[in-house]
Amino acid sequence: MRYETKRLKSSIRLALMTAIAALPMTAFAAADEPEVYDLEEVEVVGAHETAASGESGQPSAYAGGQIARTSHLGVLGERDFMDVPFNVTTFNSQMIENQQANSVVDVIANDPSVSDLTLSSVSQAWMIRGFKAQQQDTQLNGLYGVAPRFYGGIEYVDRVEVLKGVGALLSGMAPNGSIGGTVNFVTKRAEGNKASVTLSYGNRGQFTQHIDISRRSADNKLGVRVNLLHNNGDGQYDRERIKTQTGFIGLDYNTDRSRTTFDAGIISNRVENAQYRLQIEGSSVKNFTGFPRVDINSNFGAPGTFRKVIEKFGVIRSEYDIDKNLTGYAAFGMRITHQDTLSSQVFLKDVSGTMNVRHQYNNQINKSKSAEIGLKGKFETGIVNHEVTLAGSVMHYDRYMFQNALASKRYDTNLYAPQWKDLGSYLGSLTKRLPLNDSETLRSIALSDVMSTKDGRWTFIVGGRLQQIIVKTYLDGKGKTYTGARSYDESKFSPAFALVHKLNDKVAIYANYIQGLKDGDEVTSNTAANKGDMLKPFVAKQYEVGAKFDLGKIATTLSAFSITNAASIEDDVTHIVSSDGEVRNRGIEWTFFGEPKAGTRLTGGITWLNARYEKTTGGKNEGRIQEGSPRMTAVLGLEQDIHGVDGLSLSARMTYNSATYANPANTLKVSPWARFDVGARYRFKAGDTPVTVRADVYNVFNRNYWHVLDRNAAYLGAPRTFMLSMTAEF
Repeated sequence: MRYETKRLKSSIRLALMTAIAALPMTAFAAADEPEVYDLEEVEVVGAHETAASGESGQPSAYAGGQIARTSHLGVLGERDFMDVPFNVTTFNSQMIENQQANSVVDVIANDPSVSDLTLSSVSQAWMIRGFKAQQQDTQLNGLYGVAPRFYGGIEYVDRVEVLKGVGALLSGMAPNGSIGGTVNFVTKRAEGNKASVTLSYGNRGQFTQHIDISRRSADNKLGVRVNLLHNNGDGQYDRERIKTQTGFIGLDYNTDRSRTTFDAGIISNRVENAQYRLQIEGSSVKNFTGFPRVDINSNFGAPGTFRKVIEKFGVIRSEYDIDKNLTGYAAFGMRITHQDTLSSQVFLKDVSGTMNVRHQYNNQINKSKSAEIGLKGKFETGIVNHEVTLAGSVMHYDRYMFQNALASKRYDTNLYAPQWKDLGSYLGSLTKRLPLNDSETLRSIALSDVMSTKDGRWTFIVGGRLQQIIVKTYLDGKGKTYTGARSYDESKFSPAFALVHKLNDKVAIYANYIQGLKDGDEVTSNTAANKGDMLKPFVAKQYEVGAKFDLGKIATTLSAFSITNAASIEDDVTHIVSSDGEVRNRGIEWTFFGEPKAGTRLTGGITWLNARYEKTTGGKNEGRIQEGSPRMTAVLGLEQDIHGVDGLSLSARMTYNSATYANPANTLKVSPWARFDVGARYRFKAGDTPVTVRADVYNVFNRNYWHVLDRNAAYLGAPRTFMLSMTAEF
């Protein structure tokens, strides 16, 4: 680890020198002569400066500056939210910075269709439209398999795009098969010659330093963006400590006919004594109707546990205009992740609070490669304009892993007064070896045609993607694969049809039918007779209709959807787990964002979800609600500029989850909860230097609540925490 840290520091220095030294300052225009950049005008939106869409490649923001108008939609390219037959939201850097968001979940939780499904403070997981997704399924600039696998920080991210619903045609199958929606990270790009330094202090004592440097050449063709971050200190929960060092560099080069970007990053992250979920022992679930009330500062991670991660990634993307009607593009990315983890799991055995503590050691190296190539062409047939895209993609990863459940190292203690073992002497030395454990290859080819009328009022999308998924599970790292149910090679064709009709320049209605492919789940139940088997891939089907309203100062989307997918069911007699069941998720989403009055900015919405088991073998759990799926979620965010004090803004946000079940039998339920966050921001000048001070309080009323997961588990919500930061711009 000491060697990796030294190498990380060297890489950070190299990134900084690349951005500043390797490109001499004489190559850049002077900071006090903005006219040489030939950038688009800057419009003032609610007392905040937001770059309009122009040569910098940044999309224009909607009124209020928190949400971008456009999103990247895979083979459909960059499109305005009113022009696409899907429900999509893009959170801007302004919103990320002003909320002092530290992770992807902090950002996407602003969408009412997203529920936090985090099972530990070293993981990132969420639910979109009732289907689970993870950090491993995020895209980086439209490419799967490249974004950090375990690290959820977003200091290098300019925008976070959330596509709700199945999207196989657009980007293909996600590596871990999430089907409820897609999250895409759009990295920061250079915006003139400037820099910022942010110092922040929060949680229980964590100090963070973040440097963000931007440089553009005098002709505006070449841009360099460097982000460096270091933090160290206590986390949100008792005994938790976090130390992180990251370095990211982003390059872009544009000519009259080509656009090329390159991004690379390196991450070192260590978390000690992380918080983990609380699980109820399967045989004891019948004795519980809900999760017990515990001290809000409780930590279910045993002292002495840790998670160490080193992640390195890079991606290059380029497109070239062959002529005015034909563009070719290609992208290639790689990532290598080293993870070393000693974790703990606690299982509640009885209502008196007796819990069993179990430990697991996991050491792995994950190597991933991803590529995409395509052609986009435009032509006309009569009164119809066509945009045809032919694209191919491939992603492959190998996972070298040793995992030891340490079955003999278990002990009982009490939930309310835990007596933890000293792991240093209790566990002894940990075995470290890295056999090839499993691999996955995803290949696909997609063809789409976006047909629109000359007046732009009708748009019809038709297309499909042929996907192949190859999963191999290896035996003892000797290169020999398991046969039968532990490896498979399957291909599926996923069609898609969608329609948008603009009634006028303010109202659009849309509909879509689209399919997706999810990789088969691994059977993990301890009671399953076929534990360890891989189930066959599932085909998901989505129907959706909706309406969008752009009223200039505020926009809103109302949509209704139905998604069906296979469900894993364990037979009560044979204890064989199969995918014979079906989950049907139906819901209504209402989202809104904008600035209805100068200085007053709103975001939020409500989602009603009915996620049920259907068509199960023998009727087991049929008609019951899927675990981890709240019936209603709501978010309301409000920002208000204080007009009597120039530069001062106040904010508040409410997040609500209805009562939610933690098991498919619907006998274990968590009460509804609402959390409130408040904040203040003050922007002023210290001499000629713009300075922004931000202060936020999360869970301001110190609400004690549980996030519901699956498998009889829940995660304790974080107690009241504070964050204070100061950003100086140069």
